[in-house]
Amino acid sequence: MTLFKDIYKDLDNKIKMGLYKKGSALPNEGELQLIYGVSRTTIRNAVDQLVLEGKVIRKRGIGLFVSPKVTKQNILNMTGIIKPTYLKSEEKIKIKDAYLRKAGAYYAQIFNISPDVLVYYITLLAFSDEEKTYEKIIMPLDLFPAFDPEILKVTSIIEAINTGTSDVQDVYQDFQLVEVNEEDSKYLSIESGSPVFKITNTFSDNEEKNIAVEYKLQNALTTKYKIDFD
Repeated sequence: MTLFKDIYKDLDNKIKMGLYKKGSALPNEGELQLIYGVSRTTIRNAVDQLVLEGKVIRKRGIGLFVSPKVTKQNILNMTGIIKPTYLKSEEKIKIKDAYLRKAGAYYAQIFNISPDVLVYYITLLAFSDEEKTYEKIIMPLDLFPAFDPEILKVTSIIEAINTGTSDVQDVYQDFQLVEVNEEDSKYLSIESGSPVFKITNTFSDNEEKNIAVEYKLQNALTTKYKIDFD
């Protein structure tokens, strides 16, 4: 197999068959070169075609990912009426931690699961030119059996959640002004007790079942928000 079209078709078929799952990482171009025994240019041409068709996401310094599924519902209408004014700035994502833990009583109630069921607990920092955001994401393992946290570096949170077994159909958003605790203040590089905006996004599927929760913390003294009532 030497032609880039053959490699493109092979990768495309593996994606369609689920050998490379939605939102999962693909081998990088160097690894693909070894797998197929061809030049880097041939691999790049094959990957370029997959990227052009929206089947693969490429981000320099991070890697290649199978594009997640996006629901037909307008994503912009599900992000809430509260939006930061720096939204147009490109964000860089740094995963701080990602591990499994028991849901406990609190998340068991949110997700309607047993307290002993495992959930993903992911923390990350999102940097833009104007702001730093500390985020926490909690998702039940049984709804995301093959979740790769690295996908959060290249897609929106809704697209990442759509790599699971259910699709996002609605988002409930809660906005609060609170005092940051000592642990969270370190990630935002501010003093404990400083005012922060806390946004909680609870994502649900078409059966109105909660499938993920996202918390976002931002320095209230530097972040400006606009509220769209239309």
